[in-house]
Amino acid sequence: MSQRVCTPHPLVGSLLILTGLFAVATSCEPPPPQEEEELAPEWVPPPDVCNTKEEALADPACELAVGKARLELIGLSKDQDWFTVKLPANLTPRSLLHVSAGYSAPNTAVELAVNVLRKDGTTSLTRGVDAHGQAAPRPIDLIVPFGESGAQLLIHVADGSPRNAFDARNPYSLKVEVVENPDVNEPNDEKPTAIPLSPQGAALAGTQAGYLATAGDVDRFSFQAPNARKILYLRVSGPKLTPPPPFRVEFVVLDPQGTQVSEGRVLNEFLPLELASARLVTGGAYTLLVRGYAGIGTAGPVPGDLRLQYSVEVKLLDELDSNEPNDSFDDPKVVSLGAPGGSAQVFTGRLERTPDAEWFAFDLAATSRPTVFYYKVTPSSTGGRFPALPGAVDRQLRVFTVVNQGATLADRIQACKTNDNVCPRKEAGDFTNGLIDDYCSLTPPRCMRSSREEDSDFANIRNFEGALPVAPHSSTVRTYVLFEDESNDYADDKEFQLRVEWRTDPDEESRPGTVSRAIAEDAAASGFPVPPSGPAFELTGRLSFGHGYWRNFDYDRGQGVRSGWDYDAIVSDRDRYELVFPAGIPDPTDRTWELQWEIDHAGGGAPYDVVLELEFCDGNNSTSSCSVVARKIGYKGGDLGAWHSAGVAGAPFQPVYSRSSDATRTTVTALAWGCFCFERRFVKGGRFYINVVAVDRSSYADMPYRIRTAFTSYPKPYNGGICPAPAQSSDGSWSGGCQFTR
Repeated sequence: MSQRVCTPHPLVGSLLILTGLFAVATSCEPPPPQEEEELAPEWVPPPDVCNTKEEALADPACELAVGKARLELIGLSKDQDWFTVKLPANLTPRSLLHVSAGYSAPNTAVELAVNVLRKDGTTSLTRGVDAHGQAAPRPIDLIVPFGESGAQLLIHVADGSPRNAFDARNPYSLKVEVVENPDVNEPNDEKPTAIPLSPQGAALAGTQAGYLATAGDVDRFSFQAPNARKILYLRVSGPKLTPPPPFRVEFVVLDPQGTQVSEGRVLNEFLPLELASARLVTGGAYTLLVRGYAGIGTAGPVPGDLRLQYSVEVKLLDELDSNEPNDSFDDPKVVSLGAPGGSAQVFTGRLERTPDAEWFAFDLAATSRPTVFYYKVTPSSTGGRFPALPGAVDRQLRVFTVVNQGATLADRIQACKTNDNVCPRKEAGDFTNGLIDDYCSLTPPRCMRSSREEDSDFANIRNFEGALPVAPHSSTVRTYVLFEDESNDYADDKEFQLRVEWRTDPDEESRPGTVSRAIAEDAAASGFPVPPSGPAFELTGRLSFGHGYWRNFDYDRGQGVRSGWDYDAIVSDRDRYELVFPAGIPDPTDRTWELQWEIDHAGGGAPYDVVLELEFCDGNNSTSSCSVVARKIGYKGGDLGAWHSAGVAGAPFQPVYSRSSDATRTTVTALAWGCFCFERRFVKGGRFYINVVAVDRSSYADMPYRIRTAFTSYPKPYNGGICPAPAQSSDGSWSGGCQFTR
């Protein structure tokens, strides 16, 4: 304790003067009135006594009253306080010694250390240090079992830091009390408390409760599982405490052989206690350990807490998933899909435990036709014999095929990683490429064809759907579907449905490759900018597989059929057309392009829009093959600039496209302001190519599109002007005019 008198001891004063610390020595003068007011008015520092254990044992002033708090100071460097306490005569084996100490001030240099010792002054029962550093002081709470009636103990209090810090202003409090252990199961640190299980509907269930009341407390429980495959649902729960307990609760489940099969731990002590697991178990006696976890670097046993009562709930449930066992690639649920074009097949499963990988294998018989494999996972609200396990929900779905090309395993792995015909990976990013390579490195090598990741923007895993192309094959091809929780720590016991279809693809079957035809002329252009209808002016197809690209959708807002983390090896069905210009088009050969496309509806709207990937052949190039000048065009709403307005000061903005819908179709028309046209060099090239690709998919419905296209005279007027006209020089050459790819 600090010196409480204003005049220092003569020896102390002499030493201070000799060392030049006279100002410190004279600081024992009575403090100013405002400083006195800062101390709690009801507390006056007592004389400095109880500085040794001998003094504590001899001086009644050093005896603590059980159950009553005492205020004292660590007022000088190296100050020590010693107290004695005599415990009641009615202690039992369940009695607990509870010592609490700490500063109520928001800051202090003292890192309080409390040591509880037997009367000999050398045997410690428990010790605690508030090593708070520069942070606010924290309370010390020591709880140990102690049942020795009438015992006399010593308590030593000092600064626990190597600095020998002191605080002459702020007192600490110290309190000793004896309480009965609130955990009726104690002692169960070694011998477990049984959790009897009794029928509860279709389950066997039982409950228990406990406290981690003392330092290093470990509560053991046991329960008996019948000799059958069962799902063990275990929940450990408790309230949120303020201030929080000095530990994080964790549990461990051991099987009859003592092997750990499950565990859980609260993320931080400020959260309510809510832990649960669901695991597959077989017969025998299982052990549950509940204990405190204070984290890496914590010295000594984990402290106890008398406030936190936890509850344990145990349920043993039957497996209801009829697909089980299907937990591995080597043991999937195998289904033959018969011939393409048959009925959809629906499978009902559950994520009813962890880990619970749901593997399905679908055999596709030999066929000479291109086909489509369609899948969709839909979660249900039914089932759920226990609440969903706490923690992140990150379910995922992946589709694989096995790579068999190559004489050796190393050859097959290499083919999987490098041969795009064996394992395509269109538009794969760095992360996806690494993931695909990981699967390629397994035995046997597996090519990831599709991947879906749970995204909060896609409620009820609405993005878990896809349509994948299947090339003609001469023998049965097996396609694997895996549905699981990515981190294998989630289960909700609710049903999900996996729907698969092996669809025919007559559109792909009818087009062996590039479709070549003439581009028709609309000489009259009576409906400009709308091209005429009729077979001569139409390109018709169906975009039957792939998720497509984004143009006007934002997957970060849950638009479309897939999230930004999803992947398909083939991004989109791509229909390719070659359009040939007729010979003899007179100079100047610039021509206006009339363009429109329609998409039929499914379920109330168009299932996708299209982007046209254009490849023009430059007839001015002297090489035998065309130079390709690429451009992508697709619907974009609002007022926009056009190629001819770029760089023109004060040029207006107008709509480039119009879009309209009726009950059966959506129509997009290229408007006059866009000055869609064919440059002279491209007309001279004699042909151009259109790749039709899906964008902004809203469903995988297989609906047809129609592209109406024609050429007519150039230039054409637009609202407020006319497209740039070509000019002829004196030598007969032409300049200016259409520059659509500028």
